Amino acid sequence: MIARFGRKHAGARVSGAGAASPGIWPEIRTALAGFLKEAMDVLLPEEEGCVLCGRVGLGGMEEVFYAPICRGCLGRIPFVQPPYCRVCGRPMRGAVAEGGLRGGPVCKDCASGGRFFKVARAVGVYDGALKDFIYALKFRGRRELAEGIGVLMARVATRDKAIRGFQLIAPVPLHPKRLVERGYNQAELLARMVGSCLGVPVRPVLARSIHTGEQNKLGGRDRHENLRGAFTVPRPLEAAGKSILLVDDVITTGATANECARAILRAGAAEVRVLAAAVAPLEREWLHRA
Repeated sequence: MIARFGRKHAGARVSGAGAASPGIWPEIRTALAGFLKEAMDVLLPEEEGCVLCGRVGLGGMEEVFYAPICRGCLGRIPFVQPPYCRVCGRPMRGAVAEGGLRGGPVCKDCASGGRFFKVARAVGVYDGALKDFIYALKFRGRRELAEGIGVLMARVATRDKAIRGFQLIAPVPLHPKRLVERGYNQAELLARMVGSCLGVPVRPVLARSIHTGEQNKLGGRDRHENLRGAFTVPRPLEAAGKSILLVDDVITTGATANECARAILRAGAAEVRVLAAAVAPLEREWLHRA
Protein backbone atom coordinates (compact mmCIF):
# COMPACT_ATOMS: atom_id res chain seq x y z
CA MET A 1 0.00 0.00 0.00
CA ILE A 2 2.75 2.47 0.98
CA ALA A 3 4.86 1.47 -2.04
CA ARG A 4 1.85 2.16 -4.32
CA PHE A 5 1.43 5.65 -2.95
CA GLY A 6 5.20 6.21 -3.08
CA ARG A 7 5.32 5.43 -6.82
CA LYS A 8 2.32 7.61 -7.54
CA HIS A 9 3.88 10.62 -5.80
CA ALA A 10 7.53 10.02 -6.65
CA GLY A 11 7.72 13.42 -8.34
CA ALA A 12 5.81 15.32 -5.63
CA ARG A 13 7.29 18.56 -4.41
CA VAL A 14 8.78 18.47 -0.93
CA SER A 15 9.22 21.27 1.51
CA GLY A 16 11.16 21.80 4.72
CA ALA A 17 13.01 18.69 5.85
CA GLY A 18 11.82 16.46 2.99
CA ALA A 19 8.12 16.35 4.08
CA ALA A 20 5.65 15.29 1.38
CA SER A 21 3.18 17.82 0.08
CA PRO A 22 -0.10 18.03 2.07
CA GLY A 23 -2.02 16.54 -0.90
CA ILE A 24 -0.87 12.99 -0.12
CA TRP A 25 -2.36 12.78 3.40
CA PRO A 26 -6.05 12.64 2.44
CA GLU A 27 -5.32 9.67 0.20
CA ILE A 28 -3.34 7.91 2.93
CA ARG A 29 -6.16 8.48 5.42
CA THR A 30 -8.71 7.12 2.92
CA ALA A 31 -6.59 4.02 2.29
CA LEU A 32 -6.13 3.40 6.01
CA ALA A 33 -9.86 3.82 6.65
CA GLY A 34 -10.63 1.27 3.93
CA PHE A 35 -8.10 -1.17 5.36
CA LEU A 36 -9.57 -0.84 8.86
CA LYS A 37 -13.13 -1.39 7.53
CA GLU A 38 -12.09 -4.56 5.72
CA ALA A 39 -10.36 -5.80 8.87
CA MET A 40 -13.46 -5.13 10.97
CA ASP A 41 -15.67 -6.91 8.42
CA VAL A 42 -13.50 -10.00 8.83
CA LEU A 43 -13.32 -9.82 12.63
CA LEU A 44 -16.92 -8.70 13.22
CA PRO A 45 -18.97 -9.58 10.12
CA GLU A 46 -22.45 -8.11 9.79
CA GLU A 47 -25.27 -10.61 10.21
CA GLU A 48 -26.96 -11.44 6.92
CA GLY A 49 -30.67 -10.86 6.59
CA CYS A 50 -33.21 -13.57 5.85
CA VAL A 51 -33.37 -14.30 2.11
CA LEU A 52 -37.17 -14.30 2.29
CA CYS A 53 -38.14 -11.38 4.54
CA GLY A 54 -34.80 -9.54 4.63
CA ARG A 55 -34.90 -8.97 8.37
CA VAL A 56 -32.10 -9.81 10.79
CA GLY A 57 -32.16 -11.66 14.10
CA LEU A 58 -35.78 -12.77 14.22
CA GLY A 59 -35.31 -15.64 16.65
CA GLY A 60 -32.18 -16.85 14.90
CA MET A 61 -31.37 -18.08 11.41
CA GLU A 62 -31.25 -21.50 9.80
CA GLU A 63 -28.90 -22.00 6.86
CA VAL A 64 -30.37 -23.89 3.93
CA PHE A 65 -27.64 -24.46 1.34
CA TYR A 66 -25.79 -21.47 2.88
CA ALA A 67 -28.82 -19.20 2.48
CA PRO A 68 -30.01 -17.76 5.84
CA ILE A 69 -33.74 -18.12 6.48
CA CYS A 70 -35.16 -16.81 9.75
CA ARG A 71 -37.16 -19.08 12.02
CA GLY A 72 -40.03 -16.63 11.74
CA CYS A 73 -40.42 -17.33 8.02
CA LEU A 74 -39.87 -21.06 8.45
CA GLY A 75 -42.54 -21.13 11.14
CA ARG A 76 -45.08 -19.47 8.82
CA ILE A 77 -44.56 -21.79 5.84
CA PRO A 78 -47.15 -24.60 5.68
CA PHE A 79 -44.76 -27.42 4.77
CA VAL A 80 -46.25 -30.56 3.24
CA GLN A 81 -46.62 -33.21 5.93
CA PRO A 82 -47.72 -36.86 5.70
CA PRO A 83 -50.08 -38.25 4.68
CA TYR A 84 -49.76 -37.15 1.06
CA CYS A 85 -50.32 -38.77 -2.32
CA ARG A 86 -47.28 -40.87 -3.15
CA VAL A 87 -47.55 -39.87 -6.82
CA CYS A 88 -48.34 -36.13 -6.98
CA GLY A 89 -47.37 -35.21 -3.40
CA ARG A 90 -50.72 -33.58 -2.63
CA PRO A 91 -51.67 -33.56 1.08
CA MET A 92 -54.45 -35.97 2.01
CA ARG A 93 -56.55 -36.49 5.10
CA GLY A 94 -58.38 -39.07 7.20
CA ALA A 95 -60.13 -42.05 5.67
CA VAL A 96 -58.91 -41.18 2.18
CA ALA A 97 -55.29 -41.53 3.23
CA GLU A 98 -55.94 -44.63 5.35
CA GLY A 99 -57.48 -46.39 2.36
CA GLY A 100 -54.43 -45.89 0.18
CA LEU A 101 -52.65 -48.54 -1.85
CA ARG A 102 -49.57 -50.38 -0.69
CA GLY A 103 -46.60 -48.01 -0.61
CA GLY A 104 -48.70 -45.02 0.40
CA PRO A 105 -52.01 -43.33 -0.37
CA VAL A 106 -52.92 -42.18 -3.88
CA CYS A 107 -55.28 -39.28 -4.56
CA LYS A 108 -58.34 -39.74 -6.80
CA ASP A 109 -56.83 -37.80 -9.69
CA CYS A 110 -53.70 -39.98 -9.79
CA ALA A 111 -55.68 -43.20 -9.26
CA SER A 112 -58.22 -42.49 -12.00
CA GLY A 113 -56.40 -40.48 -14.65
CA GLY A 114 -52.83 -41.65 -14.36
CA ARG A 115 -49.74 -39.47 -14.67
CA PHE A 116 -46.97 -39.19 -17.21
CA PHE A 117 -44.54 -38.02 -14.53
CA LYS A 118 -43.15 -40.56 -12.09
CA VAL A 119 -43.57 -38.50 -8.90
CA ALA A 120 -44.11 -34.88 -7.91
CA ARG A 121 -43.15 -33.17 -4.68
CA ALA A 122 -43.51 -29.64 -3.28
CA VAL A 123 -42.10 -27.63 -0.40
CA GLY A 124 -45.47 -26.69 1.07
CA VAL A 125 -49.16 -26.09 0.63
CA TYR A 126 -50.12 -23.10 -1.52
CA ASP A 127 -51.31 -21.01 1.40
CA GLY A 128 -50.10 -18.60 4.09
CA ALA A 129 -46.61 -17.13 3.85
CA LEU A 130 -45.52 -19.48 1.05
CA LYS A 131 -48.39 -18.30 -1.14
CA ASP A 132 -47.41 -14.68 -0.41
CA PHE A 133 -43.76 -15.31 -1.34
CA ILE A 134 -44.68 -17.05 -4.61
CA TYR A 135 -47.17 -14.33 -5.52
CA ALA A 136 -44.56 -11.63 -4.92
CA LEU A 137 -42.00 -13.53 -7.02
CA LYS A 138 -44.45 -14.13 -9.83
CA PHE A 139 -46.42 -10.90 -10.07
CA ARG A 140 -44.54 -8.18 -8.18
CA GLY A 141 -41.11 -8.50 -9.71
CA ARG A 142 -39.50 -9.83 -6.50
CA ARG A 143 -36.94 -11.97 -8.31
CA GLU A 144 -34.68 -12.13 -5.26
CA LEU A 145 -37.25 -14.39 -3.54
CA ALA A 146 -36.24 -17.19 -5.93
CA GLU A 147 -33.17 -17.75 -3.77
CA GLY A 148 -35.06 -18.50 -0.56
CA ILE A 149 -37.79 -20.53 -2.25
CA GLY A 150 -35.26 -22.34 -4.46
CA VAL A 151 -33.05 -23.54 -1.60
CA LEU A 152 -36.10 -24.97 0.17
CA MET A 153 -36.97 -26.83 -3.04
CA ALA A 154 -33.42 -28.15 -3.29
CA ARG A 155 -33.71 -29.39 0.30
CA VAL A 156 -36.83 -31.38 -0.63
CA ALA A 157 -34.95 -32.91 -3.58
CA THR A 158 -32.19 -34.15 -1.27
CA ARG A 159 -34.44 -35.43 1.52
CA ASP A 160 -37.10 -37.32 -0.46
CA LYS A 161 -35.77 -40.55 -2.01
CA ALA A 162 -38.59 -40.63 -4.56
CA ILE A 163 -37.40 -37.42 -6.22
CA ARG A 164 -33.69 -38.25 -6.43
CA GLY A 165 -31.78 -39.61 -9.41
CA PHE A 166 -32.32 -36.95 -12.09
CA GLN A 167 -29.60 -35.88 -14.52
CA LEU A 168 -31.07 -32.68 -15.91
CA ILE A 169 -33.35 -29.90 -14.66
CA ALA A 170 -35.94 -28.30 -16.96
CA PRO A 171 -38.17 -25.35 -16.01
CA VAL A 172 -41.78 -25.17 -17.13
CA PRO A 173 -41.66 -22.51 -19.88
CA LEU A 174 -43.81 -19.42 -20.36
CA HIS A 175 -45.31 -18.55 -23.71
CA PRO A 176 -43.15 -15.86 -25.40
CA LYS A 177 -45.99 -13.33 -25.09
CA ARG A 178 -46.26 -13.88 -21.33
CA LEU A 179 -42.47 -13.82 -20.99
CA VAL A 180 -42.34 -10.38 -22.63
CA GLU A 181 -45.12 -9.11 -20.34
CA ARG A 182 -43.47 -10.36 -17.13
CA GLY A 183 -39.84 -9.95 -18.14
CA TYR A 184 -38.73 -13.27 -16.64
CA ASN A 185 -39.87 -16.83 -16.04
CA GLN A 186 -40.23 -17.53 -12.32
CA ALA A 187 -39.91 -21.29 -12.90
CA GLU A 188 -36.56 -20.75 -14.61
CA LEU A 189 -35.28 -18.66 -11.68
CA LEU A 190 -36.29 -21.43 -9.27
CA ALA A 191 -34.78 -24.13 -11.49
CA ARG A 192 -31.45 -22.32 -11.67
CA MET A 193 -31.37 -21.99 -7.89
CA VAL A 194 -32.10 -25.70 -7.45
CA GLY A 195 -29.46 -26.58 -10.05
CA SER A 196 -26.89 -24.36 -8.35
CA CYS A 197 -27.51 -26.02 -4.98
CA LEU A 198 -27.38 -29.58 -6.32
CA GLY A 199 -24.77 -29.18 -9.05
CA VAL A 200 -27.14 -30.37 -11.79
CA PRO A 201 -27.31 -28.63 -15.19
CA VAL A 202 -30.42 -26.62 -16.11
CA ARG A 203 -31.58 -26.62 -19.73
CA PRO A 204 -34.58 -25.05 -21.54
CA VAL A 205 -35.77 -28.47 -22.69
CA LEU A 206 -39.37 -27.33 -23.28
CA ALA A 207 -40.96 -24.58 -25.33
CA ARG A 208 -44.53 -23.33 -25.02
CA SER A 209 -46.10 -23.07 -28.45
CA ILE A 210 -49.72 -22.30 -27.45
CA HIS A 211 -50.80 -19.38 -25.30
CA THR A 212 -53.27 -21.02 -22.92
CA GLY A 213 -54.26 -17.97 -20.87
CA GLU A 214 -54.94 -18.15 -17.13
CA GLN A 215 -55.18 -21.81 -16.15
CA ASN A 216 -56.36 -20.98 -12.61
CA LYS A 217 -59.73 -19.88 -14.02
CA LEU A 218 -60.46 -23.34 -15.41
CA GLY A 219 -61.65 -26.59 -13.87
CA GLY A 220 -59.58 -29.75 -13.84
CA ARG A 221 -60.93 -31.29 -17.07
CA ASP A 222 -60.79 -27.96 -18.93
CA ARG A 223 -57.18 -27.46 -17.83
CA HIS A 224 -56.17 -30.75 -19.42
CA GLU A 225 -57.97 -29.97 -22.68
CA ASN A 226 -56.60 -26.41 -22.76
CA LEU A 227 -53.00 -27.64 -22.40
CA ARG A 228 -53.15 -30.45 -24.94
CA GLY A 229 -50.24 -29.96 -27.34
CA ALA A 230 -49.16 -26.70 -25.68
CA PHE A 231 -45.55 -27.86 -25.09
CA THR A 232 -42.85 -29.06 -27.46
CA VAL A 233 -39.25 -30.21 -27.13
CA PRO A 234 -37.25 -28.29 -29.78
CA ARG A 235 -34.04 -30.34 -29.26
CA PRO A 236 -35.09 -33.94 -28.51
CA LEU A 237 -31.49 -35.18 -28.23
CA GLU A 238 -31.09 -33.02 -25.13
CA ALA A 239 -33.75 -35.07 -23.36
CA ALA A 240 -33.24 -38.49 -24.92
CA GLY A 241 -32.42 -41.23 -22.43
CA LYS A 242 -32.23 -38.87 -19.45
CA SER A 243 -34.06 -38.69 -16.15
CA ILE A 244 -35.35 -35.13 -15.98
CA LEU A 245 -36.54 -32.99 -13.07
CA LEU A 246 -39.30 -30.62 -14.15
CA VAL A 247 -39.49 -27.45 -12.00
CA ASP A 248 -42.51 -25.17 -11.57
CA ASP A 249 -43.80 -22.71 -8.99
CA VAL A 250 -47.20 -24.27 -8.17
CA ILE A 251 -48.89 -27.61 -8.81
CA THR A 252 -52.65 -27.02 -8.89
CA THR A 253 -54.34 -29.98 -10.55
CA GLY A 254 -51.11 -31.32 -12.03
CA ALA A 255 -52.34 -30.74 -15.60
CA THR A 256 -49.39 -28.53 -16.60
CA ALA A 257 -46.80 -30.90 -15.15
CA ASN A 258 -48.52 -33.85 -16.79
CA GLU A 259 -48.59 -32.28 -20.25
CA CYS A 260 -44.95 -31.18 -19.92
CA ALA A 261 -43.97 -34.70 -18.87
CA ARG A 262 -45.88 -36.18 -21.83
CA ALA A 263 -43.95 -33.97 -24.27
CA ILE A 264 -40.60 -34.81 -22.64
CA LEU A 265 -41.27 -38.56 -22.70
CA ARG A 266 -42.31 -38.40 -26.36
CA ALA A 267 -38.91 -36.78 -27.03
CA GLY A 268 -37.23 -39.90 -25.65
CA ALA A 269 -36.57 -39.10 -21.98
CA ALA A 270 -36.31 -42.07 -19.62
CA GLU A 271 -38.55 -40.56 -16.93
CA VAL A 272 -39.78 -37.26 -15.50
CA ARG A 273 -40.00 -36.17 -11.88
CA VAL A 274 -41.58 -32.89 -10.80
CA LEU A 275 -40.53 -30.43 -8.10
CA ALA A 276 -42.60 -27.37 -7.20
CA ALA A 277 -42.51 -24.64 -4.60
CA ALA A 278 -46.11 -25.31 -3.58
CA VAL A 279 -49.01 -27.65 -4.18
CA ALA A 280 -52.69 -26.71 -3.96
CA PRO A 281 -54.69 -29.24 -1.91
CA LEU A 282 -57.97 -30.51 -3.34
CA GLU A 283 -60.50 -30.21 -0.54
CA ARG A 284 -62.85 -32.74 -2.12
CA GLU A 285 -60.29 -35.38 -1.13
CA TRP A 286 -61.04 -34.62 2.53
CA LEU A 287 -64.81 -34.99 2.34
CA HIS A 288 -66.38 -37.98 4.07
CA ARG A 289 -69.10 -39.38 1.83
CA ALA A 290 -71.74 -41.90 2.82
